[in-house]
Amino acid sequence: MRVPTLSVLRRPVTGAVTGQVTQALVGLVLQVAAARFLGAAGLATFALGYGLVVLATAVCSGLVGDSLTVLDRTDERIRAGLHGWAALVSVAAGVLGAAAALITGVLPVWAGLLVGPATAAYIVRDTLRRLLMACGGFWSLPAVDGMSLLLSLATLVVLGVDGELTVASFVVAVLVGQTGASLVAWWRLPDAERPRGPWRNPALRSVVDFGVWRAAAATIRPTLLTVVRIVVVAAVGAAAYGPIEAARVLTAPTLVLVEGLGSFLLPYFVARHARGALGTLRTADRIAAAMAVAVALIGAAVCLLLPWLGPLLAGGEYDVPLLPVVGWSAYAVAGAVLLPYQALATVHRRQRQVLALRSFEFVGLVAVVAVVLTVENGAQWAPLGLAVGPLLAALAIRALVLVPVTGRPARDPSGERVVVS
Repeated sequence: MRVPTLSVLRRPVTGAVTGQVTQALVGLVLQVAAARFLGAAGLATFALGYGLVVLATAVCSGLVGDSLTVLDRTDERIRAGLHGWAALVSVAAGVLGAAAALITGVLPVWAGLLVGPATAAYIVRDTLRRLLMACGGFWSLPAVDGMSLLLSLATLVVLGVDGELTVASFVVAVLVGQTGASLVAWWRLPDAERPRGPWRNPALRSVVDFGVWRAAAATIRPTLLTVVRIVVVAAVGAAAYGPIEAARVLTAPTLVLVEGLGSFLLPYFVARHARGALGTLRTADRIAAAMAVAVALIGAAVCLLLPWLGPLLAGGEYDVPLLPVVGWSAYAVAGAVLLPYQALATVHRRQRQVLALRSFEFVGLVAVVAVVLTVENGAQWAPLGLAVGPLLAALAIRALVLVPVTGRPARDPSGERVVVS
């Protein structure tokens, strides 16, 4: 007799969510540590730098990660093209990251130089995770993330013994943790899937033709978050933005659920396509509704527990206000609504239209700038303003892309022509 609980644990979607939980746990623990040991201003500085690394990773994730999921990576030229773009993006991001750290002077020279390899290691680790997911190895992801978390925390402990933790300490922790996680990811991959030659005659154009649109779309959200951080810090200062970033850390579980299910949706719709059952608009509607409800419930729980969670996170050094917590939760709900429609449209090869319609997300940025500059304590309204954009984008993709492409002419038993969606 099969035990239902064990059957659920073996499901890929459960592994996908678990893998996203463990991945988010790494970033969450680092940000909690930053909130505890760096203060509000230090947390804002770390969040801005970490956000830029996530932005660079999103470029590679869209360009390479989505391409290796959808394109035929068994083709030698496609594989070589994937390898080439992953190497190019990681090296370029590392060089730019180190240059930015050195020019701004926010870090000592030695730490600024380490930003380069830390950024490259972060991108490589993310790409190998995406390859594991494409292979169906969702349950290998916790081992990868566990190694990253273990090494990062161990590094912070060692550095904290000899002196006070600084932003530079976290750069070292990221470098050590991501390097170790990349090695584990390589080891967990099937031998045939491990990145290796031949690298001759790479199909760089084939990869970029598909992936550039996904890369551009993947950068929208981290770009918006980065711009919001820059705008708010410039308007009210890093110390004032720190509590807003702390509110985002508290709502991380909502984003974990969204990203975990989102990481499963593209392979899910691809698999349905391979079986000749691509997935209908009705399927995407049900997934979007279920995700939105689940995320909203988690956000509500965080708001109710804020009087206890806020002081625990900030160590009593500053207050975590309720309004940004509500705003980040609403932003997560809007993102949950968008993801299923975006994934289904991508499998229909409508990534260009998706990119164009996701420009609606910049409406949220306009709202943020307006409230920050015109409303007293407007910075606390920034997360709620961001939530407007993903919701508008989701509605636009559904109406203008998916309704036309998923409607299939058919005939009912009476001979009347109907549309199934």
